[in-house]
Amino acid sequence: MKNVVLLGSGHAHLEILKALTTEEIAKHRFFLVSPSRQTYYSGLIPRLITSEIKDEDLAINSADFAELKGFKFIQDEVESLDQVSKTVSLKSGKKINFDLLSINIGGTPTSIPSDTPFTNIYLRPFDEFMPKWREVQRICNACVNPRFLVVGGGAAAVEVAAALRIRLNKNQAKTGEVHLICKSSRLCESYPQKISEQIRLSLLRRGIKVHLNEPVNHIHQKALKLSHDVNLEFNFIFIVTPTQPSKLLFGKVDSKLRLSANIFAAGDATEMIDHPHLPRSGVIAVHQGRHLVQNIKDALNDLEPSNFRIPAKQLNILIAGEDSARLVWGNFSFEGKWPLRIKNWIDRRYMSGFENVK
Repeated sequence: MKNVVLLGSGHAHLEILKALTTEEIAKHRFFLVSPSRQTYYSGLIPRLITSEIKDEDLAINSADFAELKGFKFIQDEVESLDQVSKTVSLKSGKKINFDLLSINIGGTPTSIPSDTPFTNIYLRPFDEFMPKWREVQRICNACVNPRFLVVGGGAAAVEVAAALRIRLNKNQAKTGEVHLICKSSRLCESYPQKISEQIRLSLLRRGIKVHLNEPVNHIHQKALKLSHDVNLEFNFIFIVTPTQPSKLLFGKVDSKLRLSANIFAAGDATEMIDHPHLPRSGVIAVHQGRHLVQNIKDALNDLEPSNFRIPAKQLNILIAGEDSARLVWGNFSFEGKWPLRIKNWIDRRYMSGFENVK
């Protein structure tokens, strides 16, 4: 029997938990190490912001799920790992030996210097975002015309801005403002130029102010200084910028999602040698997780793992309004009610995958 250790319970490792059968797990000693017994599903964060769902509706009881499958769950954080001795050191002082290791611990948020850190709401890690979001709701109940700023230009930032606008409208705070601050010349740079412009125009139609070519290097006393001497004050600022690879990792992963012969890694914590600009998203992490399932099986049987192939087209659906969303598939995109229905169906199907253990 071999020791198989999964560090972190992100989207990639959730795919492994779902795919491995109890019979396969019983043949070896499987461990899941995570600082929390729950994992938050990122796809439902916008619906949490719009108040459609509650905290518990996007929480996956990953520890319970793992234990029912036959994993030993250890609630702890990773301190370091030693490739030579094949040992993981945890913050509690415990050590775990591994024959095979997989890392899915999330990336490191890019911190922005701030004079008022209390008003800074980082989307990741989600465990820290959730209590912050509850505090935003409590304080803003007394705000007459709140102004929210969202820093970032990717799909997640666009969705957070749209969700905040929907929430203000629901709260009868239509005179409240949402601003999206993007350092690039266009939004969602991984999409074709035409779709980026469609997204920008959609946000503008809904009353969201978009500021392009505005890098944010410092947050002043509840205000951002933009170009042309514009001083933009705010109640809260949401930072939805890409995360950086984890410092725990000692290099980039290869085409097989390996750091070394017996260490795999996936998700936001990683960067691929052959694809340095691969977006860090839940969609990619899920694809990587599904591929890791077979690679872990192969490694346990002393077989050579296969190459991870990035899907030529990736389905992305971004909420746009209270009853609409934008579907993006390669060069094709459209906005309407049907994409929102498809998104809700995908989300329900994903969450239902953790309800039963087989």
